[in-house]
Amino acid sequence: MDMLKKTLTHPFKIAITLTLLLFILMVSAEAASARDLPASTFLPFDGQQTYNIKAKAGEKAIYPMGSNYILMSAQEDVLTGETDIKAQQLDINGKELWNKVYELDGMDTLQIMHMQSGSFVMAVNSREGSKNTVRLLQIGSNGEIVWQKDLPLENINTIAGTNDDGFVVAGTVGEDDQDICIIKMDKDGAWQGSGRNAAKWKKTCSDSGDQQASQIIQLLDEDGYNDGYILTGYTDGDTNGGRDVYIMRLNAYGEVKWAKNYGGSDDDQGTTVAVAEDSDENIIGFLVAGNTITKKGDQNIYMIYVDKFGYLKSWPGYQRAIDGDKERQFGDSGEQLTMLLMPVPDGFKDSRKSRGEDIEGEGGAVLVGYSADNNTALVIRINEYGKVMWQKNLTVPGDNLVVPTPVKGEDTSQDLLYSVAYPDAAGQILKVSTLQIYLEGIVEDDKGIPQKDQLETNYERVQWLTTTLSYEALRDISKEIKDLLKKQAVVPLTAGSGRGEIEWPDTSYYLGNLIIGKADGEGTLVFPNGIWYKGAWKNNMFNGQGYLRFPTGENYTGDFKDHMMNGSGVMKWPTGEVYAGEFMNNMKHGDGIFKWTTGVEYEGSFAQDQAAGKGVIRWPNGERYEGDMAGGTATGQGAYYFPSGEWYEGEFSSLTFSGVGVYHWPDGACYVGQFANDRLSGEGYYIWPNGVQQWGYWKDDRYVGINAEALKTLGEW
Repeated sequence: MDMLKKTLTHPFKIAITLTLLLFILMVSAEAASARDLPASTFLPFDGQQTYNIKAKAGEKAIYPMGSNYILMSAQEDVLTGETDIKAQQLDINGKELWNKVYELDGMDTLQIMHMQSGSFVMAVNSREGSKNTVRLLQIGSNGEIVWQKDLPLENINTIAGTNDDGFVVAGTVGEDDQDICIIKMDKDGAWQGSGRNAAKWKKTCSDSGDQQASQIIQLLDEDGYNDGYILTGYTDGDTNGGRDVYIMRLNAYGEVKWAKNYGGSDDDQGTTVAVAEDSDENIIGFLVAGNTITKKGDQNIYMIYVDKFGYLKSWPGYQRAIDGDKERQFGDSGEQLTMLLMPVPDGFKDSRKSRGEDIEGEGGAVLVGYSADNNTALVIRINEYGKVMWQKNLTVPGDNLVVPTPVKGEDTSQDLLYSVAYPDAAGQILKVSTLQIYLEGIVEDDKGIPQKDQLETNYERVQWLTTTLSYEALRDISKEIKDLLKKQAVVPLTAGSGRGEIEWPDTSYYLGNLIIGKADGEGTLVFPNGIWYKGAWKNNMFNGQGYLRFPTGENYTGDFKDHMMNGSGVMKWPTGEVYAGEFMNNMKHGDGIFKWTTGVEYEGSFAQDQAAGKGVIRWPNGERYEGDMAGGTATGQGAYYFPSGEWYEGEFSSLTFSGVGVYHWPDGACYVGQFANDRLSGEGYYIWPNGVQQWGYWKDDRYVGINAEALKTLGEW
């Protein structure tokens, strides 16, 4: 970074007093409606997010993340036999963007993938003997672990985002008598706090019998503030027979406002919950869908409506519907699983016209179920009055079904489910199918249709849309190599430890602690090119605290992970520069301080080896910059302070005053306007100490009058 000393000189000095009143016109953002609730992920398939139709889909699953995909699979350690979780990010063509293996202690099983914008949270069960640890990990856009938390739960059933960028997690505690436990975490994964704090809390809801959550969602009021949570699942305590649908309403602090159960003499269960709204998009109640056992022993899709206080009601506006039933069932003989319930896209609510025909828009929801008997997805379109507008069975095209984290689509379309067809052999393509509901009939520029009918939408449709990905990018090379390794005559060491040495194929030499044939513990490695490392090892790699020195004189002391500088550390150069702060993948990344031998110092954020984000630059003469950094220099909004008492606040470009800003003098004078290359240039106001102000145009610190054209002739005077 080229940190240059700032100067600002003027051909004249005038006494001015700050009397400027700066008014900022703010247009308030539209209040968040109940439809736009934070995303919620749940497990509709008996504790699984993915339902495997064919056996070959059991070891892997693809989850959509924006325009990309995350392929999750299991990877076995050939030495220890432990199972770890592997993640690959793929673009729309199947090209691998990154590949990570998360080596957690124990046999790891993926439970939930909660997708975010460019990142995700995953819940993992790690079993070591009889001990089972429930872990939640935040994974960044590059696949690295941002944070990892062990949760005091037996299992996790559902994760929802919250409007403070945190999470709410619902699972169970207890073994013989299971209770629902809900944990509200902040964006860093912390939930322990003091006092009544809506951002961090943990609540256990004890009751007779077993209770289990299926889905939790956060509710927002009309201004977009946290209005608490609604949860559905099942209970078998104090029921009408077997299991009952269980619904619980909590406030923002996790305190139960009401809890109710519903059902008949056989088993009933709530799987997914959505809000019900009136015409003004106010929450008037809740829709809950799940499953019920019929008198014939079949399992049907079950749906109810309750008001804001949890009382079972007929559908809102039922007098306008075809019936007033409080409970609805869908499905034929056999087993139907409830998978998803979500509001229709906004565009469905708008009245529209197609070639002279008026079509009245209707709100409501889409309910999706699955029949394992005939491998079909049942899509049921229900309006806001509980009337079934249409339903359709569609054959599932892939090897599995994935209920993803719901992401609000366009006004005219919404993705519902995913199904992936995995190839049988290398060289084949992988197919990802998306079940989408949409408005069909967007008429483009068709000269055969009257102009008044152009660009209109007409009827609601649902279908599978298929994308193909190259399989070659999805080959699990690590697994292929390990499978080949198992066939070799020389078997890798699986026991034994002590001090020893390793001479690597590149002739680098290791001396230190060994565990089951790997460098593990304290040790030293010398490379042929003169680089050497001394510190902690794990799995033949730098892992932990260590010291790395280069022949050119640079040296690093700090954290390592997987053979790279990752974590906190200090880097020194032979020329005298020093950086102390956070590293990621051998680059300055995160918060840190960089000091030059000239005495200049930068303290702030770094990204990929360059200053980026917010930071402060200090010079030995007392000058100081505070503000935005981009590309290694001061660019964006910031403030610059001089020892004389003068200071500037406004826009910067490469550490120069450039854009709109305010320059202040110690005696109270100020200029409010445009700057270019550290000078007054463009439109602006000069304000004198007595309150007199002059508006006009300026160029290179000179006032040229109130005519903008004068800027062009300044050099001719």
